[in-house]
Amino acid sequence: MARCVRMRLRPKSVYYGWVVASTSGSIGFANAASAISILTIFVVPMSEEFAWNRTAIAGATTLGAILGAALAPFIGRLVDRFGSRLTLVIGGGVIALGCVYLSAMQTLTGFYIAFTVSRIADQGGVKIGTSVAAGKWFQRYRGRATGLVFLLETVGVIVLAPMTQLVISQWGWRSAWLMLAAVMLALGVVPCALWMRRQPEDMGLAVDGGRVSTADDGVSPGPADAVETERSLTLGEAARTRVFWVALASLFLGSNAMAGPGLHLVPYLTDRGLSATAAVGAISVMATAGAAGAILAGLAADRVSPRWLMVALYVLGTAALALLVQTDTLAETYAAVILMGLIGTGINTLAPLMWAANYGRGSLGAIHGVGRASQVLGFAVGPLVAGIAYDSTGTYREVFLLMAGVALVAAGLMAAARTWGRR
Repeated sequence: MARCVRMRLRPKSVYYGWVVASTSGSIGFANAASAISILTIFVVPMSEEFAWNRTAIAGATTLGAILGAALAPFIGRLVDRFGSRLTLVIGGGVIALGCVYLSAMQTLTGFYIAFTVSRIADQGGVKIGTSVAAGKWFQRYRGRATGLVFLLETVGVIVLAPMTQLVISQWGWRSAWLMLAAVMLALGVVPCALWMRRQPEDMGLAVDGGRVSTADDGVSPGPADAVETERSLTLGEAARTRVFWVALASLFLGSNAMAGPGLHLVPYLTDRGLSATAAVGAISVMATAGAAGAILAGLAADRVSPRWLMVALYVLGTAALALLVQTDTLAETYAAVILMGLIGTGINTLAPLMWAANYGRGSLGAIHGVGRASQVLGFAVGPLVAGIAYDSTGTYREVFLLMAGVALVAAGLMAAARTWGRR
């Protein structure tokens, strides 16, 4: 009885997993520097200065995404073994240096080198490290912890999009790249170097909080220590399940469809008659909706299958793209981008939760690395296809409608992956 009293009187401390999740969110906030939602703000001023067409700019995002996809499975294995700190510090540092180089580049080749390297570090490193870090530290609250990470990531776009536009209007686009580099160093690299840790067991903690008891420590596990045993599969075991490949195909097609308009959104909206300020405002509205989507998806995934939530979002994506094609008022534009924000961040939040729920956390880095590679390949193809279509036809209408159909196919594939397990 005395032992129980001592446990009750022991002051409760904040579970370190929330520090890890907040640190992951902090570098996610700064990682807006490499986001397509931020690059789209630079498309017009850089195109006007250098006379680049939109396919040329989209090509850099595609190349970086493809190389990042190739690197993602390897990085995922490293995160499983060594933790996220090294990956995030190096990835954030590379992105900061890339932004500095972008502020001084004078040629298309220079742009390709700098932005491609930044996208590799983003898609192949930072995105893997942040989502896996939360998954390693949580089981019962994995959804809300991952939601927090993606919430802060989306808040980064909300804050940095208008800030970038302001800096461009006052001091030029080169100064804006320098500002983004400083944000990454201050809010990304430094916090990760100081506070990121690999997993709770390394600190003598149980998943979700509490102490890891031993046979001779004289302390019985408390309620915080009791977590449901979670079975983990290796990447090889997961790859032997048919639904693993069906889910990968769905992620590729869905990412293709939803990322296609991203790089071209500001130019598309200005072509439709919106002012540059209103178009950038739409980016902030989309990001605000994405922040809500991250929290809602994370909370919902603690109660509902992440797979079925993804099916619903892909169906909603079809409607959002169809609305975007026919929008000609500010209200319709904001309705479309709100849906796109909810869907984009929701899918990114749910994807690692889907893998963790069905294959455990033991090899989460490796499994999510492969899944992220599939998504990133979709991110690579979509903007490039949209850019080629625009330069060939002078309109985005047909290609956006095609992507609406692709989103519907992605929903069907995800719905078809009904049985999870080894067979």
